[in-house]
Amino acid sequence: MPRAKAALFSPDYFLSYSYFKVRKDFGYIVIENYKMRKIVTLFLINCSVLLVNAQRHDNNWLWGVFTSYQDSSQYFLGNAQGDFNNDSITVYSKFHNMPFDASVGYFSNADGELLIYTNGMQIRDTTGNLIEKGDSINHDVWWDLNYQNMMDGFYGFPSAREAILFYQPGNDSTIFMIHEHPSSTDLFDNKIKLTKIAASRDGTFSVTKKNIVISQYAPSFQNTAACKHGNGRDWWVLFTDVNTNCVVKLLITDDTLIEYDRQCIGDTIEAGWGCKATFSLDGTKFSSSDAQKNGTNIFDFDRCSGRLSNPQHIPPIVKYDSLGFIGSDVNSVDFSPDNQFMYVFLGELILQFDLESPQFPNDFDTIVGWDTFIDTGVNSVPFVYFSSSYGPDGKLYIGPAGGQRFLCTINNPNGKGAACDFRMRNIQLPKVWSYTSPNIPNYRLGRLPGSACDTIYSDIKPIYTQTPWLKVYPNPATDVVRFEYNWVEWDAVGDCQLVLADLQGRVVLSQTIPKYSSRQEVNIKELAAGVYTASVQSGEKRIAVCKVVKE
Repeated sequence: MPRAKAALFSPDYFLSYSYFKVRKDFGYIVIENYKMRKIVTLFLINCSVLLVNAQRHDNNWLWGVFTSYQDSSQYFLGNAQGDFNNDSITVYSKFHNMPFDASVGYFSNADGELLIYTNGMQIRDTTGNLIEKGDSINHDVWWDLNYQNMMDGFYGFPSAREAILFYQPGNDSTIFMIHEHPSSTDLFDNKIKLTKIAASRDGTFSVTKKNIVISQYAPSFQNTAACKHGNGRDWWVLFTDVNTNCVVKLLITDDTLIEYDRQCIGDTIEAGWGCKATFSLDGTKFSSSDAQKNGTNIFDFDRCSGRLSNPQHIPPIVKYDSLGFIGSDVNSVDFSPDNQFMYVFLGELILQFDLESPQFPNDFDTIVGWDTFIDTGVNSVPFVYFSSSYGPDGKLYIGPAGGQRFLCTINNPNGKGAACDFRMRNIQLPKVWSYTSPNIPNYRLGRLPGSACDTIYSDIKPIYTQTPWLKVYPNPATDVVRFEYNWVEWDAVGDCQLVLADLQGRVVLSQTIPKYSSRQEVNIKELAAGVYTASVQSGEKRIAVCKVVKE
């Protein structure tokens, strides 16, 4: 199913979202432009640190098209990389010998070093070389039709959120890639497949199993998501059976992959472009979305049993123009870290629904509307909100559809309305982002302490027997410092704070750490010169401590 390209719109479509009004009508949420009646498309000092089990598998993000030509003066040409190892995100041009389109997957080791990546058609290593037997991923007639375009450097497999990568439970020498393979002719012939990649001691990789069909059911387009089991070791993979209200659950352990269950609950989810399935960061909620017709389903999820319960529903979101009814694609959805809010990303605006409100789903805020900015150095298409993914810093990053060189962020996803701190186009990319929509599970999610399925291991090593650590750099510093911390068992300790205190013990700075993050930037410019104690705390309990020197 080829993805829809972004359209070109005339200037009178570029409307301020202040002209929108939103109402409930015949079971739909209606967004109507009442002014113009147009379609709105819408370092380390004094710190004891052992850098192990950091779970930085998501620290490198890749994108870029037209890789056959490497011309730094033209934004369309070449590859780029987003790196969370050295800053909140550092973006730079880097040749990967592969064009990326809607389909993209990548996996770094626990220390944040990029290992392998895919565009849905091939798998390459960090040097840009094709790994052994890494060709012909998702091979079929559609693959053959796109192959020459890939070799010419134009784009890869045009299927968004197609690949999820993680270590085989209990085995960090084998990477599992779960990938959704849409049929080019029949939605009911979509497939969920497994490809296994072996890592050798010499640092090379090879495919040992390829394109293995692992479910008898057909996935609704782009509705696949993964979550750690409550034992902190195994994996759940869930997808919506095409054109049904049934969710299929796969359970992946160290030696088995089984079709665990098929549970029919909630509203029908139809196949179509623009859908997304996702788990909340703590794994207690699951959501699947329909592009246009049937809206978004939200469930509670039991990480031990795999059962879904307590269905909630956001109706389809539509808009009207002067000609009548026009549907509006749901391109992406994400939960806030505290699970109070659901963010719904349309092409033309972003909505925030309060899941705890008695008025749900009618209690929601419009976070941002249509962006009128035209990046004339690249093309004539405004920013289209297409993808959303959490970074290691706890921020929600929003990628565009085709032909943009910017990212947006929601810096405080737990904030209601304007307090979520949405930033429009605040990160400029060296190369354009073209529908590149990663499917990143929460690698930092650990065991469920005290539950029936709680075990003594994680997917790498025992986590609660480690000494927690906190590090900061640069150190000494004058303005901004970055703190990094290892795995916090959020389900055991709840919310955490990053606290700075002077040598007399007086707190000079305190801020909440986003759940399941691994780093935070802090501005210390206004602090007096001296030595401070930094700590990660849960209530009165100090989890990790480090010294900070302010010059």
